[in-house]
Amino acid sequence: MGAAKPSAAGRPGNAARLADRVRGIEPSGIRRIFELMASMEDPINLSIGQPHYDPPPELVEAACAAIRAGKNRYTVTQGLPELNARILDDVARRYGRRPETCLLTAGVSGGLVLSFQCLLDPGDEILLPDPGFVMYRHLATLCGASVRYYDLYPEAPGERFRVDLAALEAMCSERTKIVFVNSPSNPTGCVLTRAEIEGICRIANRCGAYVVSDEIYDFFCFAGDYSSPVAYADRCIQLGGYSKTYGVPGWRMGYATGPVDVLDAMKTLQQFSFVCAPAPFQYALLEAEPKIDLSHRFTEYRHKRDLLTANLHPAYGLRAPEGAFYAFPQLPRQADGSTVGGDAFVAAAVKHKLLIVPGKAFSRRDTHFRVSFAAEDDELQRGIDVLNDLAREFA
Repeated sequence: MGAAKPSAAGRPGNAARLADRVRGIEPSGIRRIFELMASMEDPINLSIGQPHYDPPPELVEAACAAIRAGKNRYTVTQGLPELNARILDDVARRYGRRPETCLLTAGVSGGLVLSFQCLLDPGDEILLPDPGFVMYRHLATLCGASVRYYDLYPEAPGERFRVDLAALEAMCSERTKIVFVNSPSNPTGCVLTRAEIEGICRIANRCGAYVVSDEIYDFFCFAGDYSSPVAYADRCIQLGGYSKTYGVPGWRMGYATGPVDVLDAMKTLQQFSFVCAPAPFQYALLEAEPKIDLSHRFTEYRHKRDLLTANLHPAYGLRAPEGAFYAFPQLPRQADGSTVGGDAFVAAAVKHKLLIVPGKAFSRRDTHFRVSFAAEDDELQRGIDVLNDLAREFA
């Protein structure tokens, strides 16, 4: 039998001819850990980035009522006007500046897709934090943009993750289109100070760039002085949502605020992609959100943060995260002074049924790993015990 005829692109005729834009995108290391969990018995899961709690009963009942009432058809693309208005009112109350308009999106992920597609052309540059959520760089790749990374790593072990504003400004050029901010941060739990946020926006304003700000973890801010680029940037696309705060990541409910010209383009693109955010959940949030008090969840998660920080072995050099529900400890040093590799460390943790995520899933460095403390206290303590055993084993 003869060989398969090559395709026009020089590949065998039966090979998938994928678009160039997807060839540089690898499956998420986080999702691989999530899939591994399904094959394990009684795993200690400190890997996945979602709250451990169910949504408030008022929100569940409002969603069921909306479904029963037939609110299952499309809404207008931008979402319910009353919910958009509430979001804008809340942003104005919190930050002293009211964005021009608002768009409900299919989660913050949907807002990321829409904003990147509407702002980035091939050849444009985007400045992304390192470490940072893996989705950011892959979406930039899909747009053909060039990624440049600004460093968040501490200057010394045990110090806070931070932005070097002078280094960030030196990276900006006439090609810089987006300066991206994620505070509180996934994976570090870092909350940028007001001075850092002001400085980033000042730099972006000078070079004519947009600030795109992922604020999905804004509820979980333990630092006491949360600041948003909304207050300082001339051109800010703010991305927020309900998934983490209300325990509804599967509902895919997010929003974007910002200038009318950009948000109109995002709305048009949404018409031909996501269409609209899920209708019953829009109605549920409109009805129930003002009645919900989640202060006990905030207190609970601050306790979990403190439990992890106080009890983790000093070899990990962990400073208390300032927000979100993640910690980003250092990989332990071995007796000869070298650092164990992230893959070897994660594999050792898996042998003890502990699921964590290697830091290189979020970074160009392989020096840290991510722990999610969004777990029941007993499970979190089991995970701490395993990590402490591993610290002694490797060190």
